[in-house]
Amino acid sequence: MDWTFIQYIGILLCGWILTFTKVNPVEGQNKKVVVLWHTETEPQSLEAMEEIIRDFEEIHPDIHIEQVGIPWDTLENNLIAALGSGKVPDITHGQPVTCAFFYAKKLLRPLDDIVASIGEDNIWEVVKEIGYFDNHYYGIVYAAGTSLLIYRKDLFKQKQLTPPKTWEDFLQIARILTEDLDGDGQMDRYGLGLPGTSFFITGVFDELRQSNNADLFDSKGNPLLTEKPILELLEFYRKLVPYLPPDWIQYGYLDTFAALARGKVAMIYTGYGQGVGYIERYAPKEIADPEHFGVLTKPIGPLGTYPVSQMNVEPWMIFKEARHPEEAAEFLKFFYRDENYLKYILSMPIHFFPITKSLRNHPKYLANPVIKKWHEWLMAQQTYFENNLARPLLVTHWEDLRKPFLLEVLTSNIISELVLEVTVQGKPSAEAAMKAQRSLEKLLLAGGYRRK
Repeated sequence: MDWTFIQYIGILLCGWILTFTKVNPVEGQNKKVVVLWHTETEPQSLEAMEEIIRDFEEIHPDIHIEQVGIPWDTLENNLIAALGSGKVPDITHGQPVTCAFFYAKKLLRPLDDIVASIGEDNIWEVVKEIGYFDNHYYGIVYAAGTSLLIYRKDLFKQKQLTPPKTWEDFLQIARILTEDLDGDGQMDRYGLGLPGTSFFITGVFDELRQSNNADLFDSKGNPLLTEKPILELLEFYRKLVPYLPPDWIQYGYLDTFAALARGKVAMIYTGYGQGVGYIERYAPKEIADPEHFGVLTKPIGPLGTYPVSQMNVEPWMIFKEARHPEEAAEFLKFFYRDENYLKYILSMPIHFFPITKSLRNHPKYLANPVIKKWHEWLMAQQTYFENNLARPLLVTHWEDLRKPFLLEVLTSNIISELVLEVTVQGKPSAEAAMKAQRSLEKLLLAGGYRRK
């Protein structure tokens, strides 16, 4: 897929961006409008960002920051559309592979001055690789976190279940927790909830792939979808289907949390720290606590040696061709000041690990009641980070961050379509994998990343 084609598809995908990025009337008031896109759409996070924006604008009366919250699973296509239209946001989140792609296309402004304002030694080492290319920073992680396997502790205790270590263990637990509770012949609770959107299907696939010691590409960039570890993964995904709600394919990411909180499912595989808010909001009050909802270490595949979790480490990026890149940089410097960054982090304290050491040791951060209450969830994420058990989406080895084609793999939907062909359409895993393999080969060939 060449760059011209991506631009064309982008314009078709998200025509609304053309409307959104028209000249803002605030520009006519002698203000520079800095457009900021991010993936945190929870009301409390939007409000925290708005408070930071108001404080920034007080000392920069000539600048207006306009924030737009865009869900994780649509951001990348929206960014491609914006690039195709020639009207990009000034600041944006993106997956680590998105940052790698934009860097390779020479679209990004270096962020070394922002890192210097934070203090390079003040940034948590585990996130420094993200967005760092050729001795310069082109992306800075906004906050860190990992995916979590969330479960009903009380049901495990009631049924005397032990934490699963292997995929087979996990299947057996999902089977036991799938029950007809009122005897009417219909299942009232399912063992597992999974999101059915392309982005999150790809995310679950990627975690399972790594937990079964499977590479996505070999050292020469050739796809490996027909290899044994991937075929085992697809069969495992297929075996999970009887323990998923029949309409799981219609579930968005947030729907899985609602199903867990309301008792429709007993576990979710792709949860994040923001889930504590959904549990407290939707679960019956008498069980909306860490004694009833906990986190488990993710199971290991038959060929794997360790569990793997997906990092939530989207970096901020600034486009060189944005309308106000320097003003955007000034805002990010302001954002990362402890007094401002604390407001943002505490809007979802279990979901957001601060990337700065100064804030991680800040008394107000450590004293937060949500952190104290749901401490187990925070420690589970820290364990993944500190034991090198977490990776960004589609990244197996850290050097994979230098592969710009991974964004095209993600937005192609080839992987999610592979999973759906096996789990929903019932195609044999080997047949579906061969089709996907050929699609990936064509994608890389068209993009100039692979030779015939």
